[in-house]
Amino acid sequence: MSPVRRVLRYLHPHRAGFSLALIFVGLQTAFEVAKPWPLKIIVDHVLGAETPVNSWLGSFEKSQLLLIACVAVVLIQVILSAIALLQNALTVGIGQRMVSALRADMLTHLYGQSLGFFGKRPGTDLAYRVTFDTYAAQSLAINGFLPLLSAAVLILVMGCVMLQMNLLLAAIFFAVGPLLFLVTRLISRRIAKIAIEMSERESNLLEEAQRDVDAIQIVKAFTAEADERAQVMRASARALASAFRLYFVQTGYAGAVSVLLALGTAGVLYAGGLLALAGTVTVGDLLVFVSYLTALSAPVESVSRALSVVHESSAGARRVVEVLDSEPDVRDMLRARDLRNVLGKLRFDKVSFAYPSQPDSLALKDISFEVEPGSLVALVGLSGAGKSTLVSLIPRFFDPTAGRVLLDGTNLRRIRLQSLRSQIGFVPQAPLLFPLSLADNIRYGRPEASDEDMRCAADLAGVTDFAEHLPNGFETIVGRNGHTFSHGEAQRITIARALVRNPRILILDEPTSALDAETESLVVAGIERARGPNNSSDRSSALHSQTGRSSTGPQSRTASGAWYV
Repeated sequence: MSPVRRVLRYLHPHRAGFSLALIFVGLQTAFEVAKPWPLKIIVDHVLGAETPVNSWLGSFEKSQLLLIACVAVVLIQVILSAIALLQNALTVGIGQRMVSALRADMLTHLYGQSLGFFGKRPGTDLAYRVTFDTYAAQSLAINGFLPLLSAAVLILVMGCVMLQMNLLLAAIFFAVGPLLFLVTRLISRRIAKIAIEMSERESNLLEEAQRDVDAIQIVKAFTAEADERAQVMRASARALASAFRLYFVQTGYAGAVSVLLALGTAGVLYAGGLLALAGTVTVGDLLVFVSYLTALSAPVESVSRALSVVHESSAGARRVVEVLDSEPDVRDMLRARDLRNVLGKLRFDKVSFAYPSQPDSLALKDISFEVEPGSLVALVGLSGAGKSTLVSLIPRFFDPTAGRVLLDGTNLRRIRLQSLRSQIGFVPQAPLLFPLSLADNIRYGRPEASDEDMRCAADLAGVTDFAEHLPNGFETIVGRNGHTFSHGEAQRITIARALVRNPRILILDEPTSALDAETESLVVAGIERARGPNNSSDRSSALHSQTGRSSTGPQSRTASGAWYV
């Protein structure tokens, strides 16, 4: 199925509303066709000598006909305005709901991807696809195909009326049709190509700008502002060049359409004028023809704009479908089950792993070990040894290339992802906080946690020590990327977020690297208390990864409960 058809499937739940919009199209067409006829009545039957034949208009005086025609002019315009208002309100609502549904499906699909998927694609590109490319659904249905249908119906009905009025004049005007089709065919492909290029360049510009904002501290530290600004401006110039090319092609297309329509109108005016002088057609008939020609220019130009929208939106639809069609590397098996009565015994059985981007280079090779329930295991090694990679296999951020990881004797692949991850508390190397309150950042680990549970986790992680000195306490809003707090404070918040979850398995990926010795001891003691009493069946299993250090460093603290050497 083509990307356009895939995206238009989101119109199906709104088919009743779209059907009503089509009824509005029919009403709008009827009143647009009737629009010039009051003028014909005034010219032929009020000001001229023509007398209505076999018509109810013949029973009215000329003054009455004039009044009726003038009232009809106003009434037709009021009805057309009302139809346009109702149709716009209806279609905008349908379009926005289509976009929302498409975004929801894209986000659901993205959440189901492994970390390897995100490692192969810039985050800003994915954000651009979710935020902007999803408008393809609205653009195709509401700004593309509906205007095309509306214009086609109006052109067809007006064409039939003109053919009935005078075959010669109608034939002269519609002779420009093949030329319009040829111009549209040639330019539409160019528009589609430039639209795809523009989307990709705008996505790249967003990526460059986002990277500079995220790395602003490094940029300032190395006085790289000028270089970074130049790089962003180059990306901006490339995006702007594509936008200008698209604008000029679209403008040239609209100009060509206008010229062709002008040629058709001029031919009708010349031939119609000769026929009027010969008495073959009335002046009113000629005015109706000219009015239709003027009115037809709008739908014909609407067709050209709608085709441009369709081609531009097709590029967005293709980028959206690329995401929707991407198969997740890690997924639930067909008969995956939920966990029950979790003890927390982990076993790595001859596990090997290679990242998808480097399939020939093993990050882990033939790893085997066990973690008993309630025990604490420290993974120690040099930077890049694979400690973070190994612990990322437990919540199935990745699946092993070979071997098995088992929880309580069950292969992790046979456990539903949501059920598995609900039993795990994870503290990453880089603390990531959300622009929420401090309390909500902690509750992110368990949204239903009570204030008491949240504060208990904060106490255990040493967050209360600095939270109580904040102007708004735990209701203080965290700045973007946690800039409200120091790195060490942010790490303590992420530890509290993992502890409030009360997990059976606690994974800590170098979580105390930014803490001083005294604070680290307090946090370590808090985590020990959180793990439960001495009875191993009630305690969480904990895995802690730590980059190896020299004997003059933290090794001396191992006796007091630190987990690394």
